[in-house]
Amino acid sequence: MLQNVKLQNVMLQMDLDMNIVDYPEFSAIGKDYRTPFTYDSDKKCHIVQKYNKVNFMSYYNCIQVKKWAEYTGVQNFKLHLRMKGKVDLALYAIYAASVAVTYNPLCSQVVECDEVSDVVINIPDTDKALVGFRMDILEETEIYGGYYSADIEEDRIRDINISLATTTFKKQEYIKRNIELIKENVLFEGSDLKGHLFVHVIDNDRELDPKELDSEDLKVYMNNNVGGAGGFTRGMIEALKRKDKPTHVLLMDDDVMVMPESLFRTYYLLRLLKDEYKKCFLSGAMFDYDIREKQYEDVGYVHKNDGSYGPIKKAMDMRVIENLVANENYSFDVEDAYAGWWYCCIPVEHIEERGLPLPVFVRGDDVEFSLRNKPGFIALNGICIWHVGFAGKFNAAMELYQVHRNSFVIQAASGICQDEDFLGRIKTMFWKDITRFAYNNAELLIDSIDDYLKGPEYLKNLDGEKSLKEHNAKNEKLVPLSDLGYSGELPTDPYEYESLNRLQKLWYMMTINGHLLPNFLLRRTPYIISYDWFFVPGKNYMKKTLVAVNKNNMTGAIRTINRKKCFALIKRYRKVLSKYKKTHVKVEQAYRDSFKEMTTEKFWNEYLHI
Repeated sequence: MLQNVKLQNVMLQMDLDMNIVDYPEFSAIGKDYRTPFTYDSDKKCHIVQKYNKVNFMSYYNCIQVKKWAEYTGVQNFKLHLRMKGKVDLALYAIYAASVAVTYNPLCSQVVECDEVSDVVINIPDTDKALVGFRMDILEETEIYGGYYSADIEEDRIRDINISLATTTFKKQEYIKRNIELIKENVLFEGSDLKGHLFVHVIDNDRELDPKELDSEDLKVYMNNNVGGAGGFTRGMIEALKRKDKPTHVLLMDDDVMVMPESLFRTYYLLRLLKDEYKKCFLSGAMFDYDIREKQYEDVGYVHKNDGSYGPIKKAMDMRVIENLVANENYSFDVEDAYAGWWYCCIPVEHIEERGLPLPVFVRGDDVEFSLRNKPGFIALNGICIWHVGFAGKFNAAMELYQVHRNSFVIQAASGICQDEDFLGRIKTMFWKDITRFAYNNAELLIDSIDDYLKGPEYLKNLDGEKSLKEHNAKNEKLVPLSDLGYSGELPTDPYEYESLNRLQKLWYMMTINGHLLPNFLLRRTPYIISYDWFFVPGKNYMKKTLVAVNKNNMTGAIRTINRKKCFALIKRYRKVLSKYKKTHVKVEQAYRDSFKEMTTEKFWNEYLHI
């Protein structure tokens, strides 16, 4: 027997939930790309004035009928609206045709309700990806809500229970806000998720008050600071210990902004998945908290050329309809793909069958776990979070030490990413940092190899918090540019490319950019460069002094050529490489022999002191 089931809610004025009033394009826009609604708090409805035109063809309010049909087998899609008033409503199939987006009209009808009524509009069959709708307001109209639905065989509906695990460290502002939001907007009495979602908050900072926050649907756990990997693992362990064992564990970062609708759509989708998709990871898209229209990543992969991690898709402005269409047409059939743990829903079978994450503290744990399980990936519009900070957030201890040490570990322990040359990547970056006087960065790269070579016993017994503090202390200390004598516009753009000719390139390499020359042959005038990944030899060429700048917050640091540091680092670097050459086969085997142990609940219980 067919049963009509909800797929996703129609989103109205999103600022009521998350204070993103400046982005009505995510929900519905009226004239001049502004929100068309006023909210009546007494009636608890959104009011649209006569003669307005409302466009619901947006990131949250389009439905991906092609994906829903593929993943779930649902049919006979419907749009439901609860409203009072009179509108001319038109449904469209939206797809890419040649270089433009095409809107194919599916149906149109005048809807008139003298009283608050439930309106159901059947969506004609279409093989196009997206369906959305528009309204011409013929009389003042009150909208109380809406949703999309579809029909599915009753015996195909799964019983889904989700354990949400979020790990926090010194992010109380964010975690408390998210806890309150979930309690009020997701776990209220009568909610579809009530009884199907339990929240585990893992407090690595041990600053939250469980007595204040615990409820029948949420529990706070005091945890030693064992990083994101340890926190999420604790969440997995606690989830699997519950009497009503969950079907899925949802991992979510603490410093995120999440819409309640993302959690509802996650639940609606999971309960309808076909057997062939039931073990997929559901990967929520990550938007930029500071540039809120920008979708940064939903599914990533490990790049074969240098072993770096990055998104499959390019970053996209999701206010633009062309990007909405393109976003849903990407394939995740990519080798070495992964889902980031900013928002990732994992079937518990994977944890039971293949174990827990590796104890790498932070960075790479989600990559390794994805590649170990090879699950297949699902992403869907409206299942997302906004994550704090990308621009200007380069942290050398994280990006140079933590990432590379862990990349070696996960490659050795689990056997993944065997084609990626992490050592080659470090070699390239080491010489880049030496030639731009980023000596501390070069030291962090050496540390990553050195500590990896200490083997699995080092990792098992490591105080990750202490180690991170020690390596963070090697980060370049940036001060306001005004303290360095710069105010207003910089004399040169640190991100502007400057080339070298062949002779200059040769001289650059032969002299290690002036380290083998006396100072009088170097230019004394300080030159502006970027403090992060951006490397332009033309800016560094034959300078005695460089000014490394973070343009996003107008801070920087003076770098001066230091031959003593340079040659000491080169000596240590060569010594560590020699050690790697002699011992890496033995070390790799040691990690591989310890892999199974380090992913067991017994190991983690001891590691976490549970």
